Amino acid sequence: MIIHRSAPLLLIIAYLSSPIINAQDEHNSPFNLDETREALLLGAGALVGVAGLTLTLNLQPLTVDQVNALNPADVNSFDRSAIGPIEKESTEDILLYASFAFPLSFLAIEETRDDFPKLLLMYGEVLLISGSLNGIVKGITKRTRPYVYSDETPMDDRTTTAARVSFYSGHTSLSAAITFFTANVFTSYISDKTTRIIIWSAAALYPAVIGYLRVESSSHFPTDVIVGYIVGAGIGFLIPELHRIQKENNFSFNTMLYEEGGGLGITVNF
Repeated sequence: MIIHRSAPLLLIIAYLSSPIINAQDEHNSPFNLDETREALLLGAGALVGVAGLTLTLNLQPLTVDQVNALNPADVNSFDRSAIGPIEKESTEDILLYASFAFPLSFLAIEETRDDFPKLLLMYGEVLLISGSLNGIVKGITKRTRPYVYSDETPMDDRTTTAARVSFYSGHTSLSAAITFFTANVFTSYISDKTTRIIIWSAAALYPAVIGYLRVESSSHFPTDVIVGYIVGAGIGFLIPELHRIQKENNFSFNTMLYEEGGGLGITVNF
């Protein structure tokens, strides 16, 4: 399971963050780092990660009797189509692992290359928060995977802890977090409209393909994938926004005088 294998690595990010924060460049950049903010993000992510890891490691698999008592009719009609025998194809694993390298593309242009240490820390926060949140939700919800409802799935595969962590899709969530983070960062440096459209289109499509494959392999229900996509995309988009240097004078106040009285005007610049 992705969360189990990656959690220790994600938690180490908190320890490695301080040198990057202190060494950030002062050149013109759309993003900045702040020790207090980074400590809060990394600390919260680490705490949630430990809690999630504890829950999932202590998760008990279903017994044979519990598996035999499962009824596909109890699954809502929207999700029921995902029920089927387990498929152990690795296509979605390959796509997910490949996505981990996407932020290396920041080395391709000078602007993002100059900011690479800063962007690397932000990327670490994306991985930590996305992986940790997914782990704790899986550990709390304990949702049975679709293939467990199928009599064609070997009982050995139906009675594992991995069979009880369907909600929400970690593959979809983590890949969406990575692609949306990469797209948001890149388009903060690139002004060409066509290039921005291509980047965002690719960022949206890539995790959608992974999510589709997770449903086709009966590893996840459609709702697992939908929620995973939304949560991951939200994290990937919001982390850069939290680090974005705001324009000066975003808010301006103006007094207005009229024959019949006066007033106060507020202008907001985006």
